[in-house]
Amino acid sequence: MKPLREVEKTRLDSYMDAQKNSVHRSSLLVPVIPQAEVSISFLNHFLIKRNNPNVGLRITAIGEKGERLLTRLFPINESRVYTFHLQRDFCSTAISYLVEFFSSSNIVIPFPAVMINHRGPNSYSTVHSFNRVLNDIFEDDEINTIQVEEGGIDIAQSPDSSTFFTIFAGQQELRGEVGLRFKNDAGVLTKHLPVTLPRLTHQTFFLKDVLPEAEHQQGVLLIRQPRQSMFYGRLLVGQAIASGDFSANHSYYDNSSVEGEYWDDTKPSHRTYPLIAGLSTKLRIYPIQSPSLIEFTIEFKDVLGVVLGKSAPFHITSPGVKFLDIDIIELQGALQIDADRAVAMTLTAQPLNGNTPMRINHQLVFGSSGLESSINVSMQNFNILHSPGKPRTSWGQLIHSSQFNSWLALANDGDLDTDVEVKMFSGAGQIASISLTVHTGSCSQMLLSDVLSSTPHEDEFIWYEIESPNFFLTAWTISQHKTSAHCNGEHSF
Repeated sequence: MKPLREVEKTRLDSYMDAQKNSVHRSSLLVPVIPQAEVSISFLNHFLIKRNNPNVGLRITAIGEKGERLLTRLFPINESRVYTFHLQRDFCSTAISYLVEFFSSSNIVIPFPAVMINHRGPNSYSTVHSFNRVLNDIFEDDEINTIQVEEGGIDIAQSPDSSTFFTIFAGQQELRGEVGLRFKNDAGVLTKHLPVTLPRLTHQTFFLKDVLPEAEHQQGVLLIRQPRQSMFYGRLLVGQAIASGDFSANHSYYDNSSVEGEYWDDTKPSHRTYPLIAGLSTKLRIYPIQSPSLIEFTIEFKDVLGVVLGKSAPFHITSPGVKFLDIDIIELQGALQIDADRAVAMTLTAQPLNGNTPMRINHQLVFGSSGLESSINVSMQNFNILHSPGKPRTSWGQLIHSSQFNSWLALANDGDLDTDVEVKMFSGAGQIASISLTVHTGSCSQMLLSDVLSSTPHEDEFIWYEIESPNFFLTAWTISQHKTSAHCNGEHSF
């Protein structure tokens, strides 16, 4: 884990000198999951955001022993969406794929803005890149100095679904132990799993097999990975059903044992989220912040940002055994808030015993009658390095398909109403532009089918791009399969 203060320092250095500590390679590992077709997609932000046409993409198919099956280089030089169906069009026998971007120019960020898409029988699981082979020993010094457990893991509650997590090996064979720790009011359960993985491969574990006492239970699950040199990886975690459909996201650092990860004051953190008609919404907050007692409140807003009602406070102590699982629709009803007026909610976190932890993470969960979409989210804080005069570009993926409802929502956590142009891109380039006003503390949203009336013959990935001087304007995408009601979603890059 890289301390957030160091992350902020790196960002400041980049602002001050764009060529300092330049980056020329970024990468990710993509797993093959049984019963799912895997693809990657991305918007050429190298060109659109940074005017860099000198980018190459190299994809390597990896076999079960960590051997190279096939490598191919692709030029990335057009202002459009690139999609690669890895099994169908590249190599059908691989168990994972190493995806690498190279450039002679500075690409600035070593983590590529790529979405990993697993298409199940009646679902998509979409998650942004969450691991990478590091570029040099200096990056290894920065990233791997602090080792912590992984948290932010939702345990399946339905008897029809199972909790899983996937461990990845970097560029060397992985030999070690995976540590599991489950805690709740009844006590603590622990388990150590020996693991041996060939390089650049992965292994999936189901909680029902390795720690059955914790499956379908309410509690906090923490997982410790073996340390790996020259590799950074979070876990792929999620919930699956017998059909092969699953919904996954990445894990997040457990900061509860890390001292010093605090801002210099008690300024509250906050985050605004959309309310999507017809979908349930939940907030799950696990005790994985730096040691603290935090009070959370939720305000419901109309489209202008007017507060319609405010919850009583919720409290969480970190480290601890209790977590918050807040049903937003139930809370809205209890507060007698008009559901037709409420389009957004704002979560605020106020520390009660010291300065504000720098990393306050939680899960934003959308659902229906199928699998939930659980999105790992970091809260905003006005202490975060930002320049009011410097435009910020944000972008992300939507699913364009006759089988899915797909929403795009923009949330404004800044202090000024914001007018913004939303550009839509496909594999053909820019295909649409929509103007929106997003009021302070509220959201504006659209259904993709209302913007793009025709649907393609097969699923298509549409990417949006927004540019605004409002650093605290972010976007959310949520999709729902029309038949199974399985959901997926992500935040903007």
